[in-house]
This record gives sequence, structure tokens and C-alpha cells, in this order.
Amino acid sequence: MSSLNKKLVIAFLFIFMLGSFGLYVIDKATKSRIDNMGVIGQVPSFSLTNFDGSIITDQNLNDKISIVSFIFTQCEGACPIMSENMSILQERFSASDDVQFLSITTDPDYDTLDILEKFSSNYSNNDNWFFLRGNLIEIIELSEKGFYLSAALLPAGHSTRFVLVDKELNIRKYYEGTIESNIFELQSDIVTLLNQG
Repeated sequence: MSSLNKKLVIAFLFIFMLGSFGLYVIDKATKSRIDNMGVIGQVPSFSLTNFDGSIITDQNLNDKISIVSFIFTQCEGACPIMSENMSILQERFSASDDVQFLSITTDPDYDTLDILEKFSSNYSNNDNWFFLRGNLIEIIELSEKGFYLSAALLPAGHSTRFVLVDKELNIRKYYEGTIESNIFELQSDIVTLLNQG
């Protein structure tokens, strides 16, 4: 074997070992990222009505990665930004049947099913995004005691955070729904949970 061939073989083996080590590091980092997310709590039992009249409960979150937000349709501040960011995420994960989105109105007196349906058509292009309403007292309790988010002086006093829920209904992490870097972080964490299986 010529000197050149030996050098090529050594270079190939070095690159192969470097690649294998790189894959090992990526795998460890992914597992570490999942572990570092932790579990904040468990999604409580709930029953809300989707804009199409169907009933959505906590059981609809089983075996799905869910992103939850609290909004209202007359909101002129954060809600349009949040809904646009949710729309971007829906588009990015359009090929996955394992990801779904829930937006819960904090103004059920105004946000009828017809209004929610119209609002939905402005942002959603798929049937995996639910626009939900229920009794205001139930919404406050779900926000504060269920998802540990503020719900003072509704409708405007709702939290602007997105909630990441895993397939076992564990609340994993919060993200500011109006900040682009947080949306990128959420996207990355969704991919991490999808890769986890």
C-alpha cells in the first residue's frame, strides 16, 4: 500500500470516528435537553367547546404534543402576534400528526362559536388547531390552577405565554408567545419531543 493510500485510509478512519463522536454528542445533548425541560405539572381535567361545536377535553391531548395559549378575538395587542406565531408553528409542523394547537378564549361572552370560527379562518389552515370557549369561571380556574398562568382582569389580563404539553399531558415549558426567539426555542423543543417518540 502506497504512502498516499495509507494517509487516505487514516484520514477516512479519523473522519468516521469524528462523525460517530459527533452523533454521540448530539444524542446526549438531545436527551439532556429533554431531561432539562422537567415536568412543571399535569394538565387537569377540562371540557371546552371548539368553534365547530365539538367538545374538546383533556383526553384529546393524549398521545399528542400540544401547544396551548389564552387569547380573545377583540384583543388588539398581543393576541394577533400570538396567533400569527401559532400559525407559523402550525405551518412548520403541518406534516406531523403528533402536534396540535389549542387557543382558549378569555372572553367567552363575546367570542361565540361563529366569531371563533371566523377568527380561526384568519390564522389556521388545518384541523389540528382548536379555538375553544367555556364558562369564564372555568377558564380562570384552568388558566391559574391548571396551567399556572395569570388570569387577572380578563379578558385583557390573560397570560401571553405558550404552554408546551407532552404526549403524557405533562406541562413541560413556557414560552413568551410574542417574542420570535422564544418561538424558535419552542419549535426546537417540539422537535426534541417528537424525536423522543
